[in-house]
Amino acid sequence: MRAIGSIDQFEEGTRLKSWLFTIMRNTFSTRYRKGQREVVGVSTALEESLVSPAAQEWVAQSQTVRDAILRLPDTHREVLVLIAILGESYEDAAEICGCPVGTVKSRLSRARERLKVDLGEPA
Repeated sequence: MRAIGSIDQFEEGTRLKSWLFTIMRNTFSTRYRKGQREVVGVSTALEESLVSPAAQEWVAQSQTVRDAILRLPDTHREVLVLIAILGESYEDAAEICGCPVGTVKSRLSRARERLKVDLGEPA
């Protein structure tokens, strides 16, 4: 099939048998080298590393955390979201909330402590 597909590359005056043999040899060499790189089966160690943990636990945990955040007072939840989730600085969060930086730090500390209690973590 390769020879038929490449018939336009055959040069007049050369031996057809040699040209066909070269195509066969190159095809064999290519397949042999490719076969050396490919693995037919999966080793046991590799197979064990391909296992991914079940995602259901993460979904349940994220729902539990979300519910705990929603139970926080509005002022504490706002500060927690601004700083811990959105990555705002204390100063920016204080400006957004319209309160001093110390109040933001206090609200964040109280929000974290309440989350720990709600999620059953040691305080």
